[in-house]
Amino acid sequence: MNPPSRFQPTRKAHQAALVVEHVSPKAIETYHDRLSAAIWVEERDIEDPVFLSDLAQDLDVPPDLIERVLMKDELWPAVVSSMERAHAWGATGTPSWVIDNKLMVPGLQDDEFFDRVIEKMSVVTDNEEPSK
Repeated sequence: MNPPSRFQPTRKAHQAALVVEHVSPKAIETYHDRLSAAIWVEERDIEDPVFLSDLAQDLDVPPDLIERVLMKDELWPAVVSSMERAHAWGATGTPSWVIDNKLMVPGLQDDEFFDRVIEKMSVVTDNEEPSK
Protein backbone atom coordinates (compact mmCIF):
# COMPACT_ATOMS: atom_id res chain seq x y z
CA MET A 1 0.00 0.00 0.00
CA ASN A 2 1.37 3.36 -1.00
CA PRO A 3 -0.03 6.79 -0.25
CA PRO A 4 -1.51 8.19 -3.44
CA SER A 5 0.40 11.00 -5.11
CA ARG A 6 -2.80 13.05 -5.03
CA PHE A 7 -5.95 12.91 -2.98
CA GLN A 8 -9.18 12.93 -4.87
CA PRO A 9 -12.84 13.28 -4.05
CA THR A 10 -14.76 10.14 -3.16
CA ARG A 11 -18.29 11.40 -3.91
CA LYS A 12 -18.88 9.00 -6.82
CA ALA A 13 -17.13 6.03 -5.16
CA HIS A 14 -19.40 6.29 -2.12
CA GLN A 15 -22.48 6.30 -4.31
CA ALA A 16 -21.23 3.36 -6.40
CA ALA A 17 -20.66 1.37 -3.20
CA LEU A 18 -24.25 2.08 -2.12
CA VAL A 19 -25.53 0.77 -5.45
CA VAL A 20 -23.47 -2.42 -5.10
CA GLU A 21 -24.58 -2.87 -1.49
CA HIS A 22 -28.24 -2.53 -2.47
CA VAL A 23 -28.18 -4.71 -5.58
CA SER A 24 -25.68 -7.35 -4.45
CA PRO A 25 -25.17 -7.15 -0.66
CA LYS A 26 -22.88 -10.18 -0.52
CA ALA A 27 -20.51 -8.47 -2.96
CA ILE A 28 -19.95 -5.25 -1.03
CA GLU A 29 -16.78 -6.42 0.73
CA THR A 30 -15.27 -7.40 -2.62
CA TYR A 31 -16.23 -4.02 -4.07
CA HIS A 32 -14.74 -2.17 -1.09
CA ASP A 33 -11.52 -4.17 -1.49
CA ARG A 34 -11.39 -3.20 -5.15
CA LEU A 35 -11.97 0.46 -4.32
CA SER A 36 -9.21 0.34 -1.75
CA ALA A 37 -6.79 -1.17 -4.27
CA ALA A 38 -7.82 1.42 -6.85
CA ILE A 39 -6.89 4.21 -4.43
CA TRP A 40 -3.90 2.82 -2.54
CA VAL A 41 -2.25 0.55 -5.08
CA GLU A 42 -3.29 1.52 -8.60
CA GLU A 43 -3.98 5.27 -8.15
CA ARG A 44 -7.05 5.07 -10.37
CA ASP A 45 -9.68 7.76 -10.83
CA ILE A 46 -12.41 6.77 -8.37
CA GLU A 47 -14.64 9.56 -9.65
CA ASP A 48 -14.90 8.00 -13.12
CA PRO A 49 -18.36 6.38 -13.48
CA VAL A 50 -17.16 3.94 -16.16
CA PHE A 51 -14.22 2.77 -14.04
CA LEU A 52 -16.47 2.38 -10.98
CA SER A 53 -19.00 0.34 -12.96
CA ASP A 54 -16.14 -1.80 -14.37
CA LEU A 55 -15.11 -2.66 -10.81
CA ALA A 56 -18.52 -4.30 -10.36
CA GLN A 57 -18.78 -5.99 -13.75
CA ASP A 58 -18.68 -9.51 -12.29
CA LEU A 59 -20.72 -8.75 -9.16
CA ASP A 60 -24.21 -8.99 -10.70
CA VAL A 61 -24.65 -5.21 -10.70
CA PRO A 62 -25.82 -3.68 -13.97
CA PRO A 63 -23.07 -1.29 -15.16
CA ASP A 64 -25.63 1.11 -16.63
CA LEU A 65 -27.27 1.41 -13.20
CA ILE A 66 -24.03 2.49 -11.54
CA GLU A 67 -23.23 4.90 -14.36
CA ARG A 68 -26.73 6.46 -14.30
CA VAL A 69 -26.70 6.91 -10.52
CA LEU A 70 -23.25 8.49 -10.62
CA MET A 71 -23.90 10.80 -13.56
CA LYS A 72 -26.98 12.22 -11.80
CA ASP A 73 -25.60 12.05 -8.22
CA GLU A 74 -28.80 10.21 -7.31
CA LEU A 75 -27.49 8.79 -4.03
CA TRP A 76 -25.56 11.84 -2.86
CA PRO A 77 -28.29 12.69 -0.27
CA ALA A 78 -27.85 9.20 1.24
CA VAL A 79 -24.07 9.70 1.45
CA VAL A 80 -24.55 13.09 3.12
CA SER A 81 -26.98 11.57 5.62
CA SER A 82 -24.47 8.85 6.47
CA MET A 83 -21.72 11.44 6.96
CA GLU A 84 -23.97 13.51 9.23
CA ARG A 85 -24.65 10.45 11.40
CA ALA A 86 -20.92 9.70 11.56
CA HIS A 87 -20.16 13.30 12.56
CA ALA A 88 -22.84 13.12 15.26
CA TRP A 89 -20.89 10.17 16.69
CA GLY A 90 -17.72 12.26 16.60
CA ALA A 91 -16.12 10.63 13.57
CA THR A 92 -13.96 13.19 11.84
CA GLY A 93 -12.16 10.91 9.42
CA THR A 94 -11.72 7.40 8.25
CA PRO A 95 -11.43 4.93 9.57
CA SER A 96 -13.60 5.47 12.62
CA TRP A 97 -15.11 2.61 14.57
CA VAL A 98 -18.35 2.51 16.56
CA ILE A 99 -18.30 -0.33 19.08
CA ASP A 100 -21.55 -1.70 20.47
CA ASN A 101 -23.25 1.66 19.81
CA LYS A 102 -21.45 2.96 22.89
CA LEU A 103 -17.95 4.01 21.91
CA MET A 104 -16.46 5.74 18.87
CA VAL A 105 -12.76 5.12 18.23
CA PRO A 106 -11.13 7.36 15.61
CA GLY A 107 -8.22 6.39 13.42
CA LEU A 108 -6.38 3.27 12.46
CA GLN A 109 -5.75 1.05 15.48
CA ASP A 110 -4.00 -2.29 15.88
CA ASP A 111 -5.68 -5.51 17.00
CA GLU A 112 -4.26 -5.30 20.52
CA PHE A 113 -5.88 -1.90 21.02
CA PHE A 114 -9.30 -3.27 20.09
CA ASP A 115 -8.75 -6.35 22.26
CA ARG A 116 -8.15 -4.04 25.27
CA VAL A 117 -11.18 -1.86 24.45
CA ILE A 118 -13.49 -4.84 24.07
CA GLU A 119 -12.16 -6.42 27.26
CA LYS A 120 -12.73 -3.21 29.23
CA MET A 121 -16.21 -2.77 27.76
CA SER A 122 -17.15 -6.32 28.73
CA VAL A 123 -15.94 -5.74 32.32
CA VAL A 124 -18.08 -2.60 32.55
CA THR A 125 -21.07 -4.44 31.09
CA ASP A 126 -20.60 -7.36 33.52
CA ASN A 127 -20.54 -4.95 36.49
CA GLU A 128 -23.66 -3.00 35.49
CA GLU A 129 -26.81 -3.62 37.46
CA PRO A 130 -29.63 -5.19 35.50
CA SER A 131 -32.30 -2.81 34.22
CA LYS A 132 -35.52 -2.73 36.23
